[in-house]
Amino acid sequence: MELPIDSTTQPVKESKPDYMIQLDALRAIAVLGVLVYHWLPKELFLNSKLEWGILGVKLFFVLSGFLITGILLKCRDKIELYGQNTGELVRKFYIRRFLRLLPIYYLILFLTIISVSGWNFSYFWHFTYTSNIYYAFNKWDVNSPFWTLSVEGQFYLIWPLIILFLPRKHLLKVILVTILISPLFRILFFDLFKNGIKVQLLTFACLDLLGMGSLLAYYYHNPDLLKNKKYLSNFCFWVGGMLFISLIFTRHYIKGPLGFGLFDTVTALYFTGLVDRAARGFGGIVGNILEFKPLVNVGKISYGIYVYHSFVASKIPESFTSKLNLSYSKNIWIEFFLQTVATIIIASLSWHFFEKPINNLKKYFKI
Repeated sequence: MELPIDSTTQPVKESKPDYMIQLDALRAIAVLGVLVYHWLPKELFLNSKLEWGILGVKLFFVLSGFLITGILLKCRDKIELYGQNTGELVRKFYIRRFLRLLPIYYLILFLTIISVSGWNFSYFWHFTYTSNIYYAFNKWDVNSPFWTLSVEGQFYLIWPLIILFLPRKHLLKVILVTILISPLFRILFFDLFKNGIKVQLLTFACLDLLGMGSLLAYYYHNPDLLKNKKYLSNFCFWVGGMLFISLIFTRHYIKGPLGFGLFDTVTALYFTGLVDRAARGFGGIVGNILEFKPLVNVGKISYGIYVYHSFVASKIPESFTSKLNLSYSKNIWIEFFLQTVATIIIASLSWHFFEKPINNLKKYFKI
């Protein structure tokens, strides 16, 4: 799951700062949901009914589609309007993605091999960003959250070539087709996997989430479509929101491939409206919450939190407390608190002393 994209895009003729602070808060809410899902009881309402962690992953996909497509459309403008070299921009785009994504990803893989699981064949899939394919046919293990990073890695590999090289007149049609592929894929392959979550691990099953974010970015970027963007946003937020809330409480009663196939598309609709509202800036109490500095700061390091949290859960609490001769009751809430604090601290240190210095190398590859 690509958490670490700069919250910047270039909407045309809309007075909005490049940095969209409330998107970082959405990231924080999403990644905290992942921690709740992995570390708290499954019978908890946030997990059993709301499925906060699973929804957090889907929110990340919409955010990624929105932000990455916005960046790519700006690159396309530089090619078409200012004559910049296409190959050079593509090269710089991939280098910037690699600098942001790969260092801590491979770091945690090596740490996990050394101290947790040892080498096994599954690491071939992790190292090649194909974890999602591996887990679609095999059991979960300590690296299971990496399936989302594989989905986004595969998306980043292909999507820039589509946005930058496809004739502009076909872009909207291709984005719409991309969105439609996913529900059809989930419905058609529902029986093959005999396990709902398994088919959702494949990239084709996630394209409506990534595609809806991309569609929003496309409307932002084209001034002639701002009126259409307003209609899209309102439809997604209100109609998509009502459908989303309805399905949250009824999806367990809706059996079969149709309900399963359409749920993520409805989720994509609502999250697209939510991302648009946050990009423009919620006002009032909601705006104050989404601009609450500690929440925003958690969002800024959300990629590190996501990458490190499984390793933290498997190694840190017991080893840390034993070395300090500390003891505590085996209470799930205490463990959740300790693991969450430890993960945020490690992600913060990682950002300041490891990721940020590497990320600063992007200045040599400006796009």
